Amino acid sequence: MSALFIAVIGALTLTFGPGGSVLSSAAAEVDPKTFETDSQESSVSESTKAQRIVIAPSRIDETLGLSAEAQSGQVTEAIKAETTCSKAPDGSSICATVGELDSSALKPHATLPLPKNVCKAGVRSSDRTNGCVGTPLTIKHHSGKGAVLGTLTGTVYVYQYSATNQTRIGNQLTMVISKTTGTGNKFSIAGTSPKCTGNCSRTGSVTSLAGKAMQAGKTLSAESYYNWTGKTTRSSQSLSWNLTVKHPKVAQILPFSYAGASPVRCDKEYKSYSAGCIMTKGQVAIGYDKGPYPSFARHVSEAQKSGLPGKTTALKRLKAGQSSAKNRSKACPSRLKRPSGLSCDEYPFASTQQGAYYGGGAGRTFSKCNIADKSYPVGAKGAKGYSACMIPQKENSAAGSDLSKFFKESRVLTGDPFYVQIL
Repeated sequence: MSALFIAVIGALTLTFGPGGSVLSSAAAEVDPKTFETDSQESSVSESTKAQRIVIAPSRIDETLGLSAEAQSGQVTEAIKAETTCSKAPDGSSICATVGELDSSALKPHATLPLPKNVCKAGVRSSDRTNGCVGTPLTIKHHSGKGAVLGTLTGTVYVYQYSATNQTRIGNQLTMVISKTTGTGNKFSIAGTSPKCTGNCSRTGSVTSLAGKAMQAGKTLSAESYYNWTGKTTRSSQSLSWNLTVKHPKVAQILPFSYAGASPVRCDKEYKSYSAGCIMTKGQVAIGYDKGPYPSFARHVSEAQKSGLPGKTTALKRLKAGQSSAKNRSKACPSRLKRPSGLSCDEYPFASTQQGAYYGGGAGRTFSKCNIADKSYPVGAKGAKGYSACMIPQKENSAAGSDLSKFFKESRVLTGDPFYVQIL
């Protein structure tokens, strides 16, 4: 192993995207001035006989926060619930809070199993080619007087996926219904509609869940597919699903929209490699095996231990117009003597914004690096600066070639962050 790359009366309309923050909300055929908070719900007239749906307030665990696992390249963030209420002219009302916490191959029109490491209830997660949001959902059917007539609980997953060497994007909706009580078993899906914003066009038919009953123990899935229609430059696309739920006893509507778990960026910036797509929020790392790279791995490990970035703080590829040669010549100037068979290895890499020229700071080196220059103190520490070490030329060249291949095949473009792991 070498390097690893790592609207309609009688319906409730919900727009789920691969994310958890509300972008917009609006009530169809309801005066926007009647919008109110959940605490105002009790203002509904007790004499009103109309019935209503209430999606219960959220108890999302905010302690989950944002975390990153560089080696797996996954970013996970807790869903922040949003509540919106509206009051219809007849006095009935509806309150909705979505989020109550109670590299797949592209296969056209075949629902994929949800990847357990990415799709989790209550969070949105992304790795390099998969993005998923698991939105726990509790719907309560109330009478006009506030009595709970029935409930439905479950989780709605919006799962998006692509590949670094393909420009087809999958967009999948999966609803897992865990429990119903009372009239909660009367809910059904009125319609589903996927959406892609950006340089994308839908291909093939879309699975419809219209008319499907929402019964306890059921899993309902729909999928759609899009082709990237961009040219050679990079562009980002956003995916979502519109889901309309109805109940035979309710005459109300409450639409709202969610941001994606991650924008899907596609490009064809490498002429020697096929176009492809990634999830921009998913992190990526290159992992070097100590076996074939003993000297290179030792240098990178020592450099990271001394405080230089790359392991827990991302490196970033050079911006357009920046020169790797400037980084290299500062870190490994010609005055440094190269013993026979060895070449000068610099860290952070010359291809990064943290390299010697653009990152700034002073040089350093380590024992067994064969550098006697006093401007490179042995064992210096700190996050600012750079290091140099003489290592076997073949090993240095091979490690550099693997880095270039990693950039291309993982679609790490100019300005993109990435991590370096020694395995």
